[in-house]
Amino acid sequence: MTVRIGLIGAGVMGADHARTIASGVGGAELTAAHEKDIDRARGVARSCGDARVVETPDELIADPKIDAVLVSSPDETHASLAVACIGAGKPALVEKPLASTPDDCRAVISAEMKGGPPAYPGRLHAPV
Repeated sequence: MTVRIGLIGAGVMGADHARTIASGVGGAELTAAHEKDIDRARGVARSCGDARVVETPDELIADPKIDAVLVSSPDETHASLAVACIGAGKPALVEKPLASTPDDCRAVISAEMKGGPPAYPGRLHAPV
């Protein structure tokens, strides 16, 4: 089984994560990438197995061909993207920090505790 990963944010950290996925994570592939700088997204996508480039983070998260999401976008976007991934039932690795404020961090934790639809394998806990 191959885990199809979508990347949001193809800056320095995102590009590094994408290269790691492409070259060092068996059973995983970079399937799609989003970056505000579309040329940067295209370059990372090409260098990591010719992944698709998508125009918006929402499009990437909603894509049924994406199994999990790697969030490496600017810090202030992390919380809302993590909550969107949870709501879509997709595991997400969020580059640090998880959120820019304590309230945003609590929102992510609350979304995870409620267990977005549907519950996904590897969930850290049972929905409350």
